[in-house]
Order: sequence, then structure tokens, then C-alpha cells
Amino acid sequence: MRVINRLEKAKLKEKKDGKDFKATLQPRSGGFYNMPGDAKSEYFLFDSKDTKHKSYSITEGVWEKLYSEALHQRRLPVLSIQLGNGTEVVVLSKADFIYIKDCFEKYLLIS
Repeated sequence: MRVINRLEKAKLKEKKDGKDFKATLQPRSGGFYNMPGDAKSEYFLFDSKDTKHKSYSITEGVWEKLYSEALHQRRLPVLSIQLGNGTEVVVLSKADFIYIKDCFEKYLLIS
């Protein structure tokens, strides 16, 4: 049985996120200064992270970098994390969540 190394696992996570979020993958996973993030859609910039551990710490630096890049691209930042047991979560700012929630609720009222 072939063992998947960390880089291959990260690439698989990025491809899965791109498909799940209906987003375009960024070349070299945002390695170009003018193409940040791992994937983007019309309204969101995604950064994919995975860990073999039970937890993942989000530092101010990680969030500020993603937030700044998303703001520059006029998109909302989303951090997609896969924990060691396979649980997947997304993280977005409280202000962005409230905005999305309000838009969603407004849409439901006019439908």
C-alpha cells in the first residue's frame, strides 16, 4: 500500500475543496504574489489546511494574511481545515458570517 506524503495530502485537500466549493484552484497554491490563496470563487478566497492532529491553531498571522489577500481581491476569506480524524470545518470572520446570514435570511423572506 502506498503511503501519501504530507505534500500530496495537502494537494488532495486543495483539489477536494476546489470541487466542494465550486472554486478555481490557484496555480502553485497561491505561490504567485498576484494569485493568493489555494482556490477562489466569485465571492470567496479559500485557504486549505490539513493536520494529522486533533486540533489546529489559527494564528493572527495566518488569518491576517488570508484576510488581507481576500480584501485585495474583493472576496471574503474562508479558511478550510481538515482535522486528523477527517472532520472538516470552515472558518470565517464573525462580521462576514453575519453578512452572509443576513443575506440568506433576506433571500428566504423574498422567495
